[in-house]
Amino acid sequence: MSRQRSLVSLLLAISVGLGAAAALGESVESLLRRYPYDPACLWGRLANGKGTVVRCLTEKEASVISAVTAALPTTATAAAPAPAPTETASADATAPATQPVEPTTTKGIEVSVGPVTADKGELGIGKLGVPKDRYAKCVEDHGGLKGTTGEVHVRFLVRSKGVAEGVSVQKRQNVSAEAAHCIAEVVDRRRVGVPDEPLVGATLVMKFSAP
Repeated sequence: MSRQRSLVSLLLAISVGLGAAAALGESVESLLRRYPYDPACLWGRLANGKGTVVRCLTEKEASVISAVTAALPTTATAAAPAPAPTETASADATAPATQPVEPTTTKGIEVSVGPVTADKGELGIGKLGVPKDRYAKCVEDHGGLKGTTGEVHVRFLVRSKGVAEGVSVQKRQNVSAEAAHCIAEVVDRRRVGVPDEPLVGATLVMKFSAP
C-alpha cells in the first residue's frame, strides 16, 4: 500500500512540474511538440511540487508508474439501481372522512329584483332591474349559490336626481361576501325612481334561485 502511495505521489509531482513549465510562458502541448523526448531524463523527472526538478526517474520507476497508471479506473462506477417502489396504502383509504359539502350552483341562476323599500314615502325600482345578467354573473364568478336559493339586500341613498348613491351590503344569504359586494357595485350610481323627499334611504332586495 505504501508503495502505491509513493507512486501516486510521483505522478502528482510530475504533473505539478509540467504545470510549472506552463506557468513559465510555454504550454505543455508546445513543449511536447518541441521535445518529443526528454534529452536529460530519458525515463521522466521527479519534481518537488514547487517547480524544481529533484532528480531523474530510473527505468524501473518509470515501468512501475506506467503499470500503476494503467491499473487506475477510467470510468465511474455504475450507480446502484434505485430500489423498487413498494406498495403503499391508497391515500383515499387513509384520508379522514370529511363532512358533506352543500352543493354550489354556478350556472343558470335566475334573478328576481325588487322590491325597493324607501325609509319615507314610496320609491320605484327604476333601472335597477335591467342588469340581471350582471347580478347573476357576480354570483357565478364568486362562489355561486350555497344551495338552491339566495338573497342579497343592499342599502343606498337617493336624492332628487333619482340615482342610487353610497350602496352597501345590508344582508346576504347563501352567497359569498365577494358576490354581494360585486352586486352592490352594479347597483351603485344606477337610476331609480324619484323619492318623495329630497334625501331618503332605501333597501333593495334581490333573490337568486337555481333552475
